[in-house]
Amino acid sequence: MATQPFNHNYPPGTSPSHVLPSRPKSAFERWVDHGGDFLTKYWALIITVGLGTLVVTAIAIPFLSYLGLDSIAKPLFFALHYVCAQIPSHSIYVFGHQLGLCERNFSIYTSMFLTSLIFVLSKKRMPGIPWWLWILMLLPMAWDGTTQMFGWRESDWVLRVITGTLFGVGNIWFALPLMQKSLVETTLPPHIKAMPRNTHRSIQ
Repeated sequence: MATQPFNHNYPPGTSPSHVLPSRPKSAFERWVDHGGDFLTKYWALIITVGLGTLVVTAIAIPFLSYLGLDSIAKPLFFALHYVCAQIPSHSIYVFGHQLGLCERNFSIYTSMFLTSLIFVLSKKRMPGIPWWLWILMLLPMAWDGTTQMFGWRESDWVLRVITGTLFGVGNIWFALPLMQKSLVETTLPPHIKAMPRNTHRSIQ
């Protein structure tokens, strides 16, 4: 007697391998998933907090020295040497004590912090700038720094602050919106990606 094959009622377009139960994730895999979700959601805030911490530390150093807390101020000052040359003649002084960052770097990191803060407060919806405008905002500092480095001219604190601010604002204004756009396009489901681009912002 011929036997009839047993028919499995798999959903259309699937095979037995598609309906097998998935292996439970290990604790490490769950931890990695949670970490990835956290970074995806709060990456811009992390950058902003980091920049803000750098600026606050630079400002706090002369006040700590003024209060006689050199045991705290000096290690912080030397730590900031990794991000700034701290040239005394190019630095700001408060109560006779040198700020933790030179004039140019202080303007760079302060403007980067403030621009990234605006980006976060806009819920990461701040529109970016085109690449050519970004380049234009970098050129003044490149010109000022290069001509000074080769001894062709001497810059002053006004030019260092202005060019540093343009450099800091330009970098953040270009980079963070671009990073957010790439992140959204990577994580959106296929049916959302197919929607017009102007609807993506309402989904973020």
